[in-house]
Amino acid sequence: MAQLYLFLDGTHYWISRIGLVVAISMFAIGFFIGVLRKRDVTSWYRRATYTVAGLMALQAVIGLLLYFVIGSRPYEEVHLIYGFGTLLALPFFIFVEVTAKKRPAMGSYIWGFAVLVGILIRSITTGAAG
Repeated sequence: MAQLYLFLDGTHYWISRIGLVVAISMFAIGFFIGVLRKRDVTSWYRRATYTVAGLMALQAVIGLLLYFVIGSRPYEEVHLIYGFGTLLALPFFIFVEVTAKKRPAMGSYIWGFAVLVGILIRSITTGAAG
């Protein structure tokens, strides 16, 4: 059980950091495409967004395993709410983008990644002990 904990804890740690870097990058790319170039969402950007949303879902599953199976607890319990926020942030803005009648809809992804970055920063700071 100790080896499983170490694996899950390390994976949870690194996915959060990698996810933060990727979310910042996707925000910057979205800003470049949508605001500076005044273009709409590209298919590769949409696929990358779905990949990040999947990564956040994997992160949530690992967090739930740590909490319920291993018995590990975050430094602050509010970390669980931020974890839930990371799970919902992108799907909400994806829904807004795919149902938008007015184009360009890149703004939804820009906002989605901005929100995700904020939630990830807050989640990281409430999850680590010291």
